Amino acid sequence: MRHRDETCAEPLSLRALRVDDSAAMAVVLADASLYRFTGGEPPSVADLERRYAVQTRGHSADRTETWINSIVVLGARQEPIGYVQATIPEGGAPAEIAWVIGVPWQGRGYAARAAALLVEALVRRRVDRIIAHIHPEHAASQRIATRLGMLPTSTVVDGEIRWEVAIAAPATAVSLPDCAPTASGIFDADAGTRPGSTRPGQGAPR
Repeated sequence: MRHRDETCAEPLSLRALRVDDSAAMAVVLADASLYRFTGGEPPSVADLERRYAVQTRGHSADRTETWINSIVVLGARQEPIGYVQATIPEGGAPAEIAWVIGVPWQGRGYAARAAALLVEALVRRRVDRIIAHIHPEHAASQRIATRLGMLPTSTVVDGEIRWEVAIAAPATAVSLPDCAPTASGIFDADAGTRPGSTRPGQGAPR
């Protein structure tokens, strides 16, 4: 299923991750500055092929988690510019979300728009609470979380602060930024779980 934000002149959509996205996404994720707060390093095409082969299953091996992994695509050409992901645990625990936009596309509000589309998709799946883990110095990601209505908690996991919020229909309650370019990094940054992290279980080891 494809989710599209039609509010801006340059349409931004989410579509399901495919293994053959590996080459394009290796380019999107190639800038080492993406990993300043999350750790790790730019993945190779082979790294992403292995990671995506797991993630595209859509669930953990024991089926206690459902995984959403979507590529963020831009414009009529459907250019990949990043990704969003969510892990939905069995039993009603909060879904953990993450978002990453490649450096060349940052500063334009795309991360906030993509994250809001992800939250709307979770509402349709009847998820009622979301969390994200954000480095305490990562102001850009904190601003995106705030746009989603999330608040920081006292919980710290691996040096990252847990943010959370209850979500409910109508999904339009999520605050979408306008499409005007912004100061670099205000709306676009990697956040939530680390790219490809194993918290809560969707990819390469940390």
